[in-house]
Amino acid sequence: MIAISLKLPDDLAEASTKLADQIGITRTELIRRALRHELERIQRRQEQAAMAASFRAMGKSDTYLEETRLLDEGFA
Repeated sequence: MIAISLKLPDDLAEASTKLADQIGITRTELIRRALRHELERIQRRQEQAAMAASFRAMGKSDTYLEETRLLDEGFA
């Protein structure tokens, strides 16, 4: 593990210490979990944005639209 130095505003330091105590973990572990949670949230958001961009591109693709039309006809 790599150690880092982190400066927190007083209110955030106090709130994180209080919460960590309440749930029975160290403030370091709380910050580690919070960072991991935020990184995962950002990654999910980026993946969702990429999927949305792909769907928009598919909607503009004549080839895709024609294939979809043919599939729809086959199921009708």
